[in-house]
Amino acid sequence: MPLLIKGGALKRVPSCIRDFFNKYNHFKDEVVSKRSQPVSKVGAQGLLYVLQREYAGTAPEDDVISVLGSEDATTCHIVIIRHTGSGATSLGHFDGCDTESAVRDMVKLVTNLSEGKMNGRIEVHMYGGFIDDQNTSAELSLSLLDALHKQPEDIHLMTACITDLNDEVRGGIHWPVFYGVAVNVKTGETFKASFPDKGPDIPLRAGTHFTGMEEMMNMYDMERKLLKIGPFSYGPFPYIDRLLLLPDEYYRMHLSTSPAQEPSGFEADVRKTLEQIKNHPDPMKTVFIDGKPRFYKKEKDGNWVRVDG
Repeated sequence: MPLLIKGGALKRVPSCIRDFFNKYNHFKDEVVSKRSQPVSKVGAQGLLYVLQREYAGTAPEDDVISVLGSEDATTCHIVIIRHTGSGATSLGHFDGCDTESAVRDMVKLVTNLSEGKMNGRIEVHMYGGFIDDQNTSAELSLSLLDALHKQPEDIHLMTACITDLNDEVRGGIHWPVFYGVAVNVKTGETFKASFPDKGPDIPLRAGTHFTGMEEMMNMYDMERKLLKIGPFSYGPFPYIDRLLLLPDEYYRMHLSTSPAQEPSGFEADVRKTLEQIKNHPDPMKTVFIDGKPRFYKKEKDGNWVRVDG
């Protein structure tokens, strides 16, 4: 049963996420089957993978991208916004930065892609977070609900597999159930997923997380069917050499909101990102030549190929 966030049953966002679930307890029943889903391994063909602090959107008529997805979410949340009439869909990976404006931009993207098409409504699916010691997940859940509530459009919340409802205890430790989520753009199906191929320039894109950039970036130009990266600058990072000398354990303990729950490979990914920042401290000069973005086109085999913009 959907919850009409704007102009419906939800008059205001509660100050506690547990109060929200106690009042709208049908969400607890609805996530039971989703939590038990097996993890589907999504291949590169037709996939557009979204990193933390990124979003992207497209529509069923796109003959290049048919699946949007993201993973490695612990305290982060993955949000899917879809118009039921047009099928236009946007997916974003939120970490607490730029939440309100990014939600607004995702809703606008979906409504723009739906303009002049059949009638329908805007539906939202939310996944991510768990019962963490710092309450980071709960705060992000509430921030997202508040951002959705502020939209002028009617928003129908279909899935809220977040924080308490995305939590399980193993070995006395709380863990998120959903680490990764995908959505089939043509059918609207959302499902638990992993992604062996995450696309191009991952260390370059992830570098913004460590250097002060808080804007969530739209990564896809549906009109031209191109992945668009940048341009952006990194903030000052004076201790990068010293940081690269530290052991992997330091990265897990001090560069994550949830050290115990991070997936394997977290440390290696952080190290690659830090090396990228060291080698290109000012990407506007060495990566985005003449201030131009990097563009990639997806081939039929699923590989991304660099092209001129």
